Amino acid sequence: MYSYTYDNKTGGLLLNSSPTGFSKEPRPVYAPEMDVLGFDEYWKYDKQTDRPYMWAEANNYYYRGTLVAKLKGGNVYIAPEIIIPNGEDGKPVTPEPTGISLRPVDIETMVEANREMLEIIEQTTVKKILAIYTKYKDKLDCFHVAFSGGKDSCVLLDLVKKALPKGSFVVVFGDAGMEFPDTYDVVERTKRQCAEEEIPFYIAKSHLDP
Repeated sequence: MYSYTYDNKTGGLLLNSSPTGFSKEPRPVYAPEMDVLGFDEYWKYDKQTDRPYMWAEANNYYYRGTLVAKLKGGNVYIAPEIIIPNGEDGKPVTPEPTGISLRPVDIETMVEANREMLEIIEQTTVKKILAIYTKYKDKLDCFHVAFSGGKDSCVLLDLVKKALPKGSFVVVFGDAGMEFPDTYDVVERTKRQCAEEEIPFYIAKSHLDP
């Protein structure tokens, strides 16, 4: 995980060139999560689900670089306590002036702002994948890419396609029979794409029902 800073302009993240020793794993926060937690009692925002409004690091919620809320306690049956921190003026932090709706993250501009860094990370990762393949290709019968239908495995498959020669690997989806419909949709689309690119795509599934 590379270190990052929050970008007040886009509401997104800016990647830095130095890797971090530990990962805080920032997570995008969408309106449905904010509704469940009760943030709608504090802030005004549209109920759209196309773009996130803020980022969460564990139980800390950041809006355009400012810590705007912390969660304390809570479980499946009990709602967590929402703690609104005080700003430098000693008053509770407000993400936007009273009556103004929260602004969603500008995904397109955020990606463009990180394009150079993303290309460097991509090139570095492709070289590492190729190095591993070269090291072990004569010791294994088959290289396979484990595919789950999630965002991480989609990115990994794309990187492997760029790194390895065609015909040198296969893709395997392990179907537990309990995936969401959206996951199966991604799997089918990826399977068709692999067929067009002449990449073997296999689905491993138990004969027993879950």
